[in-house]
Amino acid sequence: MNFRVNAMLWVLLSGVASQLFAQEKPERITYAIKGTDTLWMDHYAPVGQSNGSTVLFVHGGAFVSGHPDNQRPFAEGMRRKGYNIFVISYRLYLKGKDFGCTTATPEKLKAIRIAVEDAADATKYVTNHAASLQVDTSKFFIAGSSAGAETILQLLYNPFASSDQDRYQYFNQFHFKGAMVFAGALIDMNPLKQDNWIPMLLMHGTKDQLVPFGTAAHRFCRAVDAGWLMMFGAHTIYEQGKAWHKPVVLYTYEGKGHDVSNYMFREFDKMDQFMKQVISGKKIKAQEIKL
Repeated sequence: MNFRVNAMLWVLLSGVASQLFAQEKPERITYAIKGTDTLWMDHYAPVGQSNGSTVLFVHGGAFVSGHPDNQRPFAEGMRRKGYNIFVISYRLYLKGKDFGCTTATPEKLKAIRIAVEDAADATKYVTNHAASLQVDTSKFFIAGSSAGAETILQLLYNPFASSDQDRYQYFNQFHFKGAMVFAGALIDMNPLKQDNWIPMLLMHGTKDQLVPFGTAAHRFCRAVDAGWLMMFGAHTIYEQGKAWHKPVVLYTYEGKGHDVSNYMFREFDKMDQFMKQVISGKKIKAQEIKL
């Protein structure tokens, strides 16, 4: 009888300990100091058996707000599936301002450019410290939400690379294994080429009122507005990938708005399936899934 009681108690305490471990604070790592800005990332190590894959995540917030702490539900959910997760901070150039139609387009582009610089430097930090961070760089994915999704897309298909070759030359040799993009868009389709395409998982709402699902002005500003900026959203990117027979999966959420930018908090199985397919080498055909 005592043996049974002790065994049951052990199981109960083990479950509690597991939950406490999963909720422990992440390790905070400084990856760069730029002027008065100390940039850091939160590292969430896998819970239990690691599957060997790593994700670098860039938060949203319209380049005016947002914080890595708010991404914890994503990080906790993915680390429980065995992923090594890094959520980065980056400079918010427009903090205290606005990313809307009254903010001049050059200011918007500068905000994006600065975020891309920081995401690039965070990436290099992780790859340069891969051994100590237990990162397999051949299984390294990047993901982002809203402004963070715009940041990672611009990093992957970079309109700023020619003006900052020292920073971005590294990415001529290093390539992410894949990308997960939640309500993001490109500002220029020209840097997107057949030979630099990587597998992409795209999620976007058809009625997104901020970041266009297809091709349209950001926030649907008018051409006469100071902040008019054309963007090429998930459906436009998907159609190009489909034409090139590239690996891309688009989850189209019919009638949904910009709330899809938060679906990394709920679509854990879809993300897991995508990354495992990429890692396995299984051929991924261009596919749009309407929900």
